[in-house]
Amino acid sequence: MANHQLEVFEWDNVWWEHTENDTAKRVLYIGDSISCGTRRFVTELSDAEILCDGFGTSKALDNPYLKPTLELCLRQQSKCDAILFNNGLHGFHLSDAEYERLYDDMLQFLTQTGKPVYVLLSTDVLNNPAQNQTVDARNQIAAALAQKYRLPCIDLHAVATHHPECHVPDGIHFTDQGYKLLANCILEHLR
Repeated sequence: MANHQLEVFEWDNVWWEHTENDTAKRVLYIGDSISCGTRRFVTELSDAEILCDGFGTSKALDNPYLKPTLELCLRQQSKCDAILFNNGLHGFHLSDAEYERLYDDMLQFLTQTGKPVYVLLSTDVLNNPAQNQTVDARNQIAAALAQKYRLPCIDLHAVATHHPECHVPDGIHFTDQGYKLLANCILEHLR
């Protein structure tokens, strides 16, 4: 990983929701810690009509182990009706051009699964204006690529910016109320 910058803490969080249930709709939410916080509320607020599995990770798009780890995750999931994809709050070492190339590559990879893919825009960063500018630029890139591939785009950024009171003090993560707002936004699009 010579040209790759790691996070201070590298982690993966894989979650299969109610594995015994093979009749409900099932989505795989690929994202970061925001996806980990939101995922359970998608299931809860849908009354388990939509089971939201998760692949949360700190891996940036240039991490050489992101795709292989994700491939392993996808092979283990017995049923998947749709994929939710977000990756914008990690890898701040990437330039906009690198991010665009890598995001495009990831969308090509995900669409090859044959499952509907939803692009989710990243939430804001309250306490770091420079990082927030990067998030804004990345969201523009993600939205343009969603349009390029004719994929639905879910604007979680708009939800987050309209509810700054739902952030916890770190300015990145959310209260349960904030995660519920994000989950409701996702459910509006999935339904």
